[in-house]
Amino acid sequence: MDAQPQTVVIPIEFPDPDPLPPTFIDVTTPCRVVLLGVYELPDGVDDDERHRREIEAKNTLYSLASNFVREGETAEVELVMGHDLTDVPSTVAEERDADALLITNPITTLGRILVPIRDRKFADPVVEFVSTLEESGLIHTTLLHVADDDDAVADAEAFLSEVKTGLVEAGYPSTGVDTEVVVSDDPSFAVSSAADGYDLIIMGETQDTGYERVFGEMYESVAEQTHLPIIVVRE
Repeated sequence: MDAQPQTVVIPIEFPDPDPLPPTFIDVTTPCRVVLLGVYELPDGVDDDERHRREIEAKNTLYSLASNFVREGETAEVELVMGHDLTDVPSTVAEERDADALLITNPITTLGRILVPIRDRKFADPVVEFVSTLEESGLIHTTLLHVADDDDAVADAEAFLSEVKTGLVEAGYPSTGVDTEVVVSDDPSFAVSSAADGYDLIIMGETQDTGYERVFGEMYESVAEQTHLPIIVVRE
C-alpha cells in the first residue's frame, strides 16, 4: 500500500511476556513499531538482580524486534522498570506522539478484525491506520457502528459506506471488508457482543484530553468483556 507508515506502541509485560504470533507480526510489519517493555519489579530486588533482569528483558525485546525489522518497517525498543507502571504505555504513546497503542490481552492469532467507529472525528485516523496494515495476512475486516436508535440506522449505514469507500480507495480489497450497524444505548456492550469470533479490535479514542482518553471506561469495559487485544488509534 502507499499509505504512510503508522507508529504503534506495543507493550510487552515482564517478567512473563505473552508471545506475539507470527500472524500479528506479519499484519503489523508495515508499521513503525515501538516495543515497550513494562517490568513491574517486586519489592526487595537489589541492584545486581535488577541488572540481571534488565539484561534478560532487553535481550527478549531485541529478539522480538528483529522479527519486525526482518519482515517490514522499523522497530524500536524501550524498557521501563519499577513500580506502579499502569500509566506507562499511554504516557509513552503521548511522548512519542504515536498513532496507536495496543491495549494488551493475549493474542493467539490474527485474521479477523473488528473496527468500531463511533463518529466522523476518528473515521479518517482509523482508516489511515487500518489501510497501513498488511491486508494479505487478514481474512476479514468488519466496520461497526453503534446507533442510538432505529432512526439513526440509515445515516449510520451511509457513514460506514463512506468509510469503506475510503479504505478501498487506500488500497484495501473491497471483498475483505463489510459493514454492520447495531442499535444499542450501551456502546461498550454492543461492541463486546459483536466482537465474538474476532481476533483484534481497532478503535479510536473517545475521551477528550489527557491520558485517560486511551484507558477510558469503554476500552476497559470492552477489553474485560472480550479478553481481546485492542489497538487504540489516537487523534
